[in-house]
Amino acid sequence: MAHASKLIGAVQRALDILNLFNNQAEELGTAEIARSLAMHKSTVASLVYTLEANGYLTQNMKSRKYRLGFKLAERVSVMLNHMQFRQVAYPFLQELHQEFNETINLGVLDGASVVYIERLQSTRPFGMRSEIGRRTLAHSTSLGKAMLACLSPTELTAFIHLHGLPILTEHTLTDPHCLLEELEKTRQLGYAVDDEENEIGGRCTAAPIFDQTGRAVAAVSISLPRARLPLADFPLYGKRIREVGRAISTSLGYQYRSF
Repeated sequence: MAHASKLIGAVQRALDILNLFNNQAEELGTAEIARSLAMHKSTVASLVYTLEANGYLTQNMKSRKYRLGFKLAERVSVMLNHMQFRQVAYPFLQELHQEFNETINLGVLDGASVVYIERLQSTRPFGMRSEIGRRTLAHSTSLGKAMLACLSPTELTAFIHLHGLPILTEHTLTDPHCLLEELEKTRQLGYAVDDEENEIGGRCTAAPIFDQTGRAVAAVSISLPRARLPLADFPLYGKRIREVGRAISTSLGYQYRSF
């Protein structure tokens, strides 16, 4: 983490403005931004003007409010295209999607969250939905648990101590002992499961993806409504997702010995 003394104030304030926008605040005026960040309105106006001039914000001429600009999408696209494992994984995701016609996800671990960097949506009724860039808590998802299972005991202890285990549904694992037992089972099986722990009505299974150094850089998952994934079928889907995770890892140069 960067030292506070090295932060450039104007840059930090511009980033703070961008971080205000979310699904609940798609458009904001300068007065709203100023209130939210306890900044002077003239300072906000200058920062907003700069962000708009560079394409990071765009103004709705009718409401006079601002929303995120397409320059951000462009930067995200460049970043994602530079992720080698995303490019390598895509054909395998397509094959899995064609096989099951269920939602296929590719995610990376970022702090306490899983960030979805690729997804192929199901066209079947009531398919599970996820969006590129969406964040969700790692300990409540099969994607997250697949990657957490690859951490050392010391790293896991530090993760739990730092982030805690917030509850999302009545099925979320919030007891550290229960989560550690679940992760040990994940290591033994080679795949993780999410039984309505992140979203009621949804079940998922995921497997880790390793790079040539043996680091778990991502995970791949398949998400289904509970009605289409009985508990008895978890091993079937788990085995298939494990095969895909291993195929992607091998393509990245990882040599398997054991999970």
